Amino acid sequence: MLKISITGLLAAFIIFHDPRTALAQTDSLQARQLGEVTVHAFESDKNALTTTATVGMLTPRTLGRFSNYTWANAVNTIPGVRMEERSPGSYRFSVRGSLIRSPFGVRNVKFYWNGIPFTDASGNTPLNSVDFGAIQGMEVIKGPGSSLYGAGTGGVVLMQSRPDHAFQNRVEQSVSFGKYGFQSRNSTIQVGDISIQYGHSEQDGYRNHSGMVRDAIRFTSSSSIGEKGTLSLLGMYSDLFYQTPGGINLAQYQTNPKLARQSTPTVPGSEAQKAAIYTRLALLGGNYVLPLSDSWTQSTALYLTFTDFANPFISNFEKRDENGIGGRNIWQNKSEWGNVKTNWTSGFEWQYGKSAQRNYDNKGGVADKQQTVEDIRTANLSVFSQLEATLLTDLTLSAGLSYNTSKYRYERYFPLPFNEDQKTFDGIFIPRFAANKVIAGNWSVTASYSGGFSPPTLQEVRPSAGGFRKDLEAEKGNNTEIGIRKVGKVISGEISLYHFGLRNAIVRRLDEAGAEYFVNAGKTKQNGLEWNVTWDMLSNPQLPVALKLWNTGTYTKYTYEEFQQADTDLSGKLIPGIPRFSQSTGLDVLLKYGISAFLTYQHGDAFYLNDANTVKNTAYNQWIARVSWKKSWGSHFYSELSASAEKVNAGIYSLGYDLNAFGNRYYNSAPKNNLWAGVKIGWEWQKNSK
Repeated sequence: MLKISITGLLAAFIIFHDPRTALAQTDSLQARQLGEVTVHAFESDKNALTTTATVGMLTPRTLGRFSNYTWANAVNTIPGVRMEERSPGSYRFSVRGSLIRSPFGVRNVKFYWNGIPFTDASGNTPLNSVDFGAIQGMEVIKGPGSSLYGAGTGGVVLMQSRPDHAFQNRVEQSVSFGKYGFQSRNSTIQVGDISIQYGHSEQDGYRNHSGMVRDAIRFTSSSSIGEKGTLSLLGMYSDLFYQTPGGINLAQYQTNPKLARQSTPTVPGSEAQKAAIYTRLALLGGNYVLPLSDSWTQSTALYLTFTDFANPFISNFEKRDENGIGGRNIWQNKSEWGNVKTNWTSGFEWQYGKSAQRNYDNKGGVADKQQTVEDIRTANLSVFSQLEATLLTDLTLSAGLSYNTSKYRYERYFPLPFNEDQKTFDGIFIPRFAANKVIAGNWSVTASYSGGFSPPTLQEVRPSAGGFRKDLEAEKGNNTEIGIRKVGKVISGEISLYHFGLRNAIVRRLDEAGAEYFVNAGKTKQNGLEWNVTWDMLSNPQLPVALKLWNTGTYTKYTYEEFQQADTDLSGKLIPGIPRFSQSTGLDVLLKYGISAFLTYQHGDAFYLNDANTVKNTAYNQWIARVSWKKSWGSHFYSELSASAEKVNAGIYSLGYDLNAFGNRYYNSAPKNNLWAGVKIGWEWQKNSK
């Protein structure tokens, strides 16, 4: 689990203690806790001052700043990271501009859940199937992580949901309500190291045809096997349905922003075709960690997934049955040689998946005449090794290398004649070099060079209309970065400057019917500056209030370096979908008696919506407030009341634009104000209580 100190915002995010303990901290305890944030990135388990990675963290306390509706507001306070929800249930997740490849879902970012691969062999991450209450923390590695984690040029996300060891046993129930028909129920039962959590959420949505219902159950356990081994299990089943309203053009947005995609004389709209997503997902995984000696440790993670997917769309009705299997094996040696500490990590990750895909005509939400029958098998392998050495306690050097291969095998059974083909991405070596130097005890300087590669995902080589895009090549890129951090009892922070050059960038295109396809767009140049700072304005436990002020931000310039589109040269154009400047500023107020208030202001600049840089959105300013009251009623019963509100000022406001949209249908409008309220009650007890 992450160990968090009250003063320890480092890595890229800010952590604030629970009101029941925040005002009881002493200055000496704060001093002891400095630097206790444990960063698990690249298997190094360093503290936040000495890690060689640039990492953003979400914990239960940082998530507590916002409503329990979505992770998006919390994620979007991490500089360089963007999470969008174009309509309820339709998530997109971006790290440093990787969103350009993601018309929906999560692409080019690798996810792990309790150490188990959650991104499947085809590059798909079913984040929208996960209930909000199932995840207690995220660790976002920014920039390529291919030297240890395989495919992905955007970043890596390590999710955690484990039994809360602050409790021996507990039963907990929460209920929330909000505008636009939102309601959720979350139940948790924990007995020792076994935890079961069930979440239900639903809403009507702000726009027409944007309803969502999700039921998900998650099981986790952690138990000792033998004298030294530990086995952690993870199981999940999710049933998700959400309507897809589709994009609208500017005139339609200005007439009525709640409209779903409208019908034309030749193409029906979203409501007429009952466009929606139906997904049933089952996941079973385990992670076994075995210390072999004082210096050697082995860990093995395995998983199985089963997915039943259906998508009545404008131009077709797509059905997919998918099965996945995979695992990750790591051998780690930690040794000391005088004043030198070494950490050598080696292993491999292997994944395989089969997707049976069937396309039909869509007659008002009913599958009709068959269009295609295709199967795609995907396999990938990553073998890696990394050596980290700490010299004289204040200098850490790291060097890693991975070998990667990926393969698609395609079979078409209909329309006849039968056809089979394949595409292999083989022999890709990816390095990473990094160094961290601690200066004067509470400052550090970090520099790194890392490579990344990202083959096209299954939805890119086999787009929604069917077929096999064998011409698509893998993205490859190199990232150079330098950063400065400070850890203090009053002021802490970090600033990072990076340059990322990408080759064979994959971008989305749409035809007249809205069916998507993808092309390689040449080279891009991505420069960015990220920062965060936190100021403990009042933290004396003798005072009746504690105040923390924080700010995070990003400044970017992402351009196409070489990009030819038909007869048009777009070199030098800004990459669409990425604001030049964005920032989040917050004030945390903790009072006595468990009362807290969290105020957040977020700003995002305008950006272009197409490659030609001819259409722009408008900037937005968002204010978010949350208040809560936590109370322990004796030694067992506890409760929490909370309320949240959002207000947005923007000419055009969307939680996800359709970039390069055909017919200028860029806009997925979102509400400019929202309200939520919730109540949580629980009963906790010790194992041996009678």
